Amino acid sequence: MEPHEIRKMRMNQIMLANGTILIAIVIFYTLISIFTIKSTHFFFAIGVLILIQAIYGFIKGDSTNSFIPILEKVAIYEKQKMGVEWTKSRKVGNGWSLVLSAIMFLQLYMSLDFGDYRFQFEPIIMLIMTVSILVLLNIVMLLHFRKIDRSTSESDMKGYTLKSYIGAAVGGVVFSLAMFIIIIYYVISRI
Repeated sequence: MEPHEIRKMRMNQIMLANGTILIAIVIFYTLISIFTIKSTHFFFAIGVLILIQAIYGFIKGDSTNSFIPILEKVAIYEKQKMGVEWTKSRKVGNGWSLVLSAIMFLQLYMSLDFGDYRFQFEPIIMLIMTVSILVLLNIVMLLHFRKIDRSTSESDMKGYTLKSYIGAAVGGVVFSLAMFIIIIYYVISRI
């Protein structure tokens, strides 16, 4: 693939990912503004969606087919560049989706004792979270693109899955702590 084709493909991938996240967040905020959504309903819906995604990923296996053409093109390109690491990365990702789904169902079970808790949101906090999620998503994608696009052989990608998931775990912990501190500060400043 030529460098300009790769650049165009990556830009389309970034636009698709950002657009999808933005649409999902807008739909979520709209739904919790219009309807009364209990935490149990939320955890159930998220758990089911993630479980379906994981099962679909395991069934799909090594296939690069996708109903979204740009994602199929990306999968073919990355599979060629990453080799065995691509398959490993997909399997590990699907495994973590199963774990995340189980966590959502555990949250559902634990929230049953809280009765009638409904989602409410503060626009400032939601704006901060939305911007943070988009910034984090783009940083992670750019680092991923850089590593893959600059690799010259499959040996350059050896151990990439482990390193990327360790980095994601550390980044997730840091992001969670930062959001926790921001929310606590916001709540305390409003008292």
